[in-house]
Amino acid sequence: MKILLCGAGGFIGRHLFAALRDAGHDCIAGVRQTSQSGQMAIDYARDLGTDVWLPRLADVDVVINAIGVLRDTRSQPMDSLHARAPAALFNACKMAGVKKVIHVSALGVGTDINTHYFRSKLVAEQALIACGDALDYLILRPSVVYGKDGASARMFRFQARLPVHTLPMGGVQMLQPVHINDIAEACVRWLDSASGSMIVDAVGADAVSMREMLDTYRQQMGHGHALHIPVPAFMVKLAAKAGDLLPMSPLSTENLVMLDAGSTADSEPFSKLLERRPLSVHEFLAAEDQISAK
Repeated sequence: MKILLCGAGGFIGRHLFAALRDAGHDCIAGVRQTSQSGQMAIDYARDLGTDVWLPRLADVDVVINAIGVLRDTRSQPMDSLHARAPAALFNACKMAGVKKVIHVSALGVGTDINTHYFRSKLVAEQALIACGDALDYLILRPSVVYGKDGASARMFRFQARLPVHTLPMGGVQMLQPVHINDIAEACVRWLDSASGSMIVDAVGADAVSMREMLDTYRQQMGHGHALHIPVPAFMVKLAAKAGDLLPMSPLSTENLVMLDAGSTADSEPFSKLLERRPLSVHEFLAAEDQISAK
């Protein structure tokens, strides 16, 4: 199938592109700036009209939207990247006769967690669902995504190596990390199946606290137990407010709200899509070693 992959330069997009190519699909990489053949320049902050997207969909069978940002900035506004551009793209897919659409959303969208990130993601989901009579769609809602080259995974592995773990509010927040390879495999399986439209929470096999996640990464690296130091809530909130002013900071008020809410779900629907149990957070580093050895 001929596939337009929007966000091919991002962490999730890079892995999806590789998996789709390995599965024999003809992929066009939607990126901000082209540097080689097989790429398409797309400005997700400005390409907000259906008329902009329609010419790009000639002979395209499948569209995958893997665009996402964690911080709302002037150059990358969430309302454009998460909501308006995808809505225009999905409407164009309907008009152009695209057969299937995969949209990478986020676990927590559609709940009562009131953040700009989730609200903007919900707009795109609703726009795609409205096209459902004309095409099949897969809306994937991943929890925290682990991959050796992912920014958050690198940060957590660095923290795990330290002999002392400073944990926000004791690190009791519940997470259910999912491996990027499982995300990519699920997308390939859905495309190659006769499955109809579905919304699937993409989560790993096991839910753990943040503290347990760091501990298991540390153990998988072969290190002993770390000293845990809880950071009081008022200090974490102050750090988050400071992070609001620093675009490169991994912590912000919105991120803290989402962290406090947790990110877990029933893994059974994702297992059915994969046709196997997804990897557990306790297996991630060993899985990376096996991949590197091949």
